[in-house]
Amino acid sequence: MSERPLEGPSGKPPTSVPAARDREWDSRRRDTDATSREEVADRRDASSSRRDEASSERDRSSSLRDDSSWLRDGTAAEHDREAADLDEREDLADRHTLRVAELRGRGRAGRTRAAADRDLAGQDREHAKDDREHAGSDRERAGRDRDSAGADRAHAQNDRDHAGADRGHAGEDRERAGADELTGARRRGVGLEELEHEMERARRESAGRLVAAFVDVDGLKAVNDADGHAAGDALLRTVAATFRRYMRPYDLLVRIGGDEFLCVLPRVSLVEAQTRFDALRSDLSDSGSSVSIGYAELRDSDSAEGLVDRADEALLTTRRT
Repeated sequence: MSERPLEGPSGKPPTSVPAARDREWDSRRRDTDATSREEVADRRDASSSRRDEASSERDRSSSLRDDSSWLRDGTAAEHDREAADLDEREDLADRHTLRVAELRGRGRAGRTRAAADRDLAGQDREHAKDDREHAGSDRERAGRDRDSAGADRAHAQNDRDHAGADRGHAGEDRERAGADELTGARRRGVGLEELEHEMERARRESAGRLVAAFVDVDGLKAVNDADGHAAGDALLRTVAATFRRYMRPYDLLVRIGGDEFLCVLPRVSLVEAQTRFDALRSDLSDSGSSVSIGYAELRDSDSAEGLVDRADEALLTTRRT
């Protein structure tokens, strides 16, 4: 099968697909960014949970310190009462001088213990206050961590949304890059790759039932010479649109060269393909156009180029006869 040049309506060669590759690279980068942001968000959530636990522990500690300070206050008050009671007994007789000294010593000791208990109670209250302040700070940091985690997740979702959009645009770019600008058929290189996939699928799923139809638009050069290339372009568009009406959505239409097309019909027999395209040729004839067609059924030994070459040979044989 010889290589045939293919041009768009402006005469320019087919476009490449760097834009699609760039978009796919962007989508992968955005996915990576999204994953990183989600990992950061997970770490922030873990940090906020630890801070909540710390603040709860500080609250429990401050409550215990409050309880301790109340107990110490109670103990100090009890010591004060004991000392006061001893003071009231200082009017004992001289014969009890030694007992009075003992009682006064015990009173002073009680007051000393009461003062120490009050000091400890004050310290407990200070510690409890510090614990509450730290607990409040921990909760504030936990709240900030949660807010940051939420923002990170929002950014991650935004990155994934952009990645999905990039992939969609990449697919559109590839689709446009693989489509002939004039007729909308698949370009030669892309079309032959897709033909190979269709051949593999036919061998795997439908016992190798597939027909390739090689199509030549009759009289295109004459139309170009007589009426100009715009008229020739219109003829090619008409022929391609007519073929699509007779082909299923998953059938493959490839523009091989200037006036040549390839139709690939999976899961049909040769007779079914000929019957369908006989009706197509009648439709074109009514509009003053015609095409020549050669058919080839898929064989086990066929390559994509071999199948197309056999269809091309069948077209030439049809013309000679």
